[in-house]
Amino acid sequence: MMGRRKWWCLQWLTTLVFVCLCVTLYYNVEPPHPRMTVEEWKLPTKWILTEEVEARMTRRRHHLAQVCKETGLDQPSETNSIRSQEFLINKMFNLVWCPVYKAASSTWLWNFNLLAGYTQQHLLHDIHRPLPLARNRYPRPSEGELLRVLRMRPAVVSFMIARHPLHRLVSAYRNKIVLNRKDYSKIIKVMKAGHPELGPSGWGAWLELVPGHVGVPTFRQFVQYILEQHEAHHVLNEHWIPASQFCTPCLVNYTVLAKVETLDEDTNYIIFASGIEGMVLPRMVNRSPEIATIDLARHYLCQLSNKQMQQLVSLYRYDILLFEYDVQEYLTCVRYNV
Repeated sequence: MMGRRKWWCLQWLTTLVFVCLCVTLYYNVEPPHPRMTVEEWKLPTKWILTEEVEARMTRRRHHLAQVCKETGLDQPSETNSIRSQEFLINKMFNLVWCPVYKAASSTWLWNFNLLAGYTQQHLLHDIHRPLPLARNRYPRPSEGELLRVLRMRPAVVSFMIARHPLHRLVSAYRNKIVLNRKDYSKIIKVMKAGHPELGPSGWGAWLELVPGHVGVPTFRQFVQYILEQHEAHHVLNEHWIPASQFCTPCLVNYTVLAKVETLDEDTNYIIFASGIEGMVLPRMVNRSPEIATIDLARHYLCQLSNKQMQQLVSLYRYDILLFEYDVQEYLTCVRYNV
């Protein structure tokens, strides 16, 4: 009997040591960059604007204009003004883009950098820093400069790309907090310290007790941090600020309102409408983990409390209204959460 007890104790201690070693490696080894995939974007040899695509674009613009008027977002104010410094303007090809980060931004940074004269080899070598490369060739414009370009004749092709705001939030968490935890270490500490009660439970909570280790905040802690930043009227990080606030589509008359959900057709629309099909060798650049965000959205979002979800819907209400996104399934799945 004593022999069996000693054997179980030995097994338990071995497991404990193994878990501690795993945790030590996980938290002390520098996190790798997000797994990158760079896939060729197949452009059609001929492209014709179909009635279906044109009708969809027209309907989006009409819907946007109607909601902008109903909500008063078509009038500039202290909290609703054009963030011109965020735009990229390519004057040679009459192309204007407001990048909504975590909404195909890596793909279009690739395209804009190609148009700026970078080679594919250069871009692949600096694959993790496309925005600094772009800003070397595309200075941040003033509002006056942006408006002058938007009024040019012949007209420029201006666009932004929307994404379901809650899916974009999940993508930002996975890419910027889980994988890039070293770059966001200061924010992570604030997220974890602010609401430890929203931290991991069960075995996850036990592992957090290992001295000297700073773990990844839970999705609930991440969301609570954003909600409190918003409540305190702080400017939100570019990766989770509402797209309607960042790119102000009610104040900028975009030629194309694209969406991640119809990205293939919308990208072709932009490329051929601007005439750059012979100038770029487009690539689909993906910085996310292997499992698609859409497949994990419920896993993360349904962990939230009903109160958190209600507050998120309020925070992203204009994105939801302007770009016609449905959040009912997430409101339903958190209904009974504390």
